[in-house]
Amino acid sequence: MKLRPAGRVIVIGSVNIDRILSCPVLPAPGETVLAADATQGFGGKGANQAVAAARMGVATHLVAKLGADADGRAALADLRSAGVETAALLTDAAAPTGQAIVMVDPAGENSIVVVPGANARLTAAEVTAALGAARLLPRDVVLTGGEVPEECVRATAAALPAEGTRWVHNAAPAGTLPAPGPTGRRPLVVVNAVEARQLTGAASVTGAADALAGLADGAVITLGGEGALVIDGDGRATPLPAPAVTVVDTTGAGDVFCGALSAELARGAALPEAAAVAVAAGAFAVTALGARGALPRPTDL
Repeated sequence: MKLRPAGRVIVIGSVNIDRILSCPVLPAPGETVLAADATQGFGGKGANQAVAAARMGVATHLVAKLGADADGRAALADLRSAGVETAALLTDAAAPTGQAIVMVDPAGENSIVVVPGANARLTAAEVTAALGAARLLPRDVVLTGGEVPEECVRATAAALPAEGTRWVHNAAPAGTLPAPGPTGRRPLVVVNAVEARQLTGAASVTGAADALAGLADGAVITLGGEGALVIDGDGRATPLPAPAVTVVDTTGAGDVFCGALSAELARGAALPEAAAVAVAAGAFAVTALGARGALPRPTDL
């Protein structure tokens, strides 16, 4: 890949410690399953996205909240070692660092339960202050997600300038799409196929794409092994196939996708071009266990 001068990626998101259970099958309701192995790793959608963007060679800042505990200290050290700017990371002595219980079956499919902890205590005022201190520039990309309170996403929308500084919102878990800010700015929405249908009520991915085109400044629907569908601001749809890989664990693939997409947009790439790089990054990410088991550099893609 030929790298271009870039703006920054500023992530407003979550930080978790992941407890990963390798299971013979994912348990059904009421079923007990014996895990073959248990490991621990670093996660949280915001942290995963920030590390993925930094790995792609773009200056990356994370606005998030940790607990004042051993997990929080370990997560902070890990983020710094990954090259993420952590000046806007806050500590809350009244809540533990967030955690996720991740169950993975032999095919790489997963079920995840998140305990938000300190993530749920990030406030709109803290986000506003962090974005003000960042002094947003036209080529910067601000990436938000659904694992922090909605007021933090609203504060992001309110802090965006009228032009420049692209806003990307990963609506996961699916809730409601963020409303435009005072300047009328709407985000580029990134969702998977299930989330797209949940957000729009559409019965199909194409129907959801049509609906999202009227609700956001473009959308990208990720389709797992089938790649992604890109919908620009004018409603034009571009399918992007994914390379064939051996799947080990799909945990965090969407986060890597969002981080790589934001990094390429910060370099000034057009949306379809940026999404094509993100598809390759997401495919690379599923080839190892854990949300950060396989994080690509540009040369890997």
